[in-house]
Amino acid sequence: MRKIAILAISCLLGMTAQSQTLNVNVGNVTYAFPSSQTGDMVYENGNTLTICGKAFPISEITNMIVDQTEVNDNTVLVSYDNSMAKVVVAGNIAKYISADVKGGHVALVASPSLQQSVTYTLTGTSSNGSFYMSGEYACRVVLNGVSLNNPDSAAINIQDGKKIDIELATGTSNSLSDGLTSVTDDGSDTHKAVFYVEGHSSWSGSGSLNIKGNVRHGFFSDEYTQFESNLGSVTVEQAKSDGFHVNQYFQMQGGTLNITAVGDGIDVGAKKSDKENNGNLMLEGGNLTIVTSGDATRALKCDNDLIVSGGTIDAKTLGNPVYDSSEVDLSSCAAAKCDGKFTMTAGTLRLTSTGEGGKGLNATGEVEVSGGDLVVVTTGATYEYTSELDSKPHGVKSDANITLSGGNVLVCASADGGTAFKTSVNVFTNGATMMGVGGKATTGSASSTHNSKKYSNVKVTGGSTLSYDGVSFVIPEIYNNSSAKVIVSSAAM
Repeated sequence: MRKIAILAISCLLGMTAQSQTLNVNVGNVTYAFPSSQTGDMVYENGNTLTICGKAFPISEITNMIVDQTEVNDNTVLVSYDNSMAKVVVAGNIAKYISADVKGGHVALVASPSLQQSVTYTLTGTSSNGSFYMSGEYACRVVLNGVSLNNPDSAAINIQDGKKIDIELATGTSNSLSDGLTSVTDDGSDTHKAVFYVEGHSSWSGSGSLNIKGNVRHGFFSDEYTQFESNLGSVTVEQAKSDGFHVNQYFQMQGGTLNITAVGDGIDVGAKKSDKENNGNLMLEGGNLTIVTSGDATRALKCDNDLIVSGGTIDAKTLGNPVYDSSEVDLSSCAAAKCDGKFTMTAGTLRLTSTGEGGKGLNATGEVEVSGGDLVVVTTGATYEYTSELDSKPHGVKSDANITLSGGNVLVCASADGGTAFKTSVNVFTNGATMMGVGGKATTGSASSTHNSKKYSNVKVTGGSTLSYDGVSFVIPEIYNNSSAKVIVSSAAM
């Protein structure tokens, strides 16, 4: 103890002379105090050294070093090196942050008394590492060239109900993957995703992130998630369940997002409370590509409205429906499924479903297209649940009106019972340049503002151009129909 006391006095003398920072090391955790902030260091009862309100048991201090390394306030740096991790906590927040490092696994707990934003920066590589953080105040997490694989749980787990700013540092490549070597007593895994955020997150930064989900979801957010316009690229290489599972809403303003999943691509669930944009999926910019392959999956799924106002989206589902006769549960698949209204005003949206009975767009509410380019293709056969129940591969299906007032719309529904526009209410051809091709015919409403024309027994070949009444579209390569029913309309008709 006397040695520690002498060391503390020596550090203080050195700092007053020329040094900048006092580094107090506790195992693999360093608390870095700038000389301008240290003030009096209190050594009590031969057991404790207190600096800037942070009390250090003498027995836990590994060493104390004075150097000229600069440290920024309100920052925590986590660096990984194979099976080991090190943490540096800025001195001004040292008393609020509890850090625990076991090999490559880092757990940081912020005190409720911490009422200022902290930036956590992650860097380095670990094949057996993770990052856990909990707190009660908004924070920023910067992925600055970090590669983490946690063989037993989530790679990043943020338990903070506030806003989490996630930054992909410029010029960096980052990767996260998870695993499962132990289970709970009920045989299930305790973690929900490779990357888990309890609060709401906003993503920015021009770097890249690759996510590999070996257990469940790729990314899970308990509240809304936003992609800002300056975001780089995010790839969910694989997910055993959903690629992105988000509650409240998902808003994409920019960036590139690629998802390959066995479950849904993006699944947005509504919160029980009355939240802003609750259950909405809003695609406003950027580039989005999704391929899902599991049974009864949807590339795009939301509990409320699906709104497309920009960007380029290519969403495919390859799965088949599921029927549980014991519960009479009919679960079909679709490239896009919304339990609300579908609205498209701009952008490019391509929806493809190749599984049996798979829909292109399946909406509970109204479908309204007033701009942009919409291409929908289904190629699967009719799926028979029982002799009395089946699911047909319709192109655009709605339980309400379908209104096409602008933009370019091409829908090719499967020759096996598919209807281009399926509704028990009305299909309004109100000015969009549209063509609907299917195994069954679509009839436009007589109350439409523009005429439509229908043609039967048309041979449609993938890759060819189909033209009627001044309306021409190139048929997608995967679609063929030897005896199609065609409807066309445009503002000129």
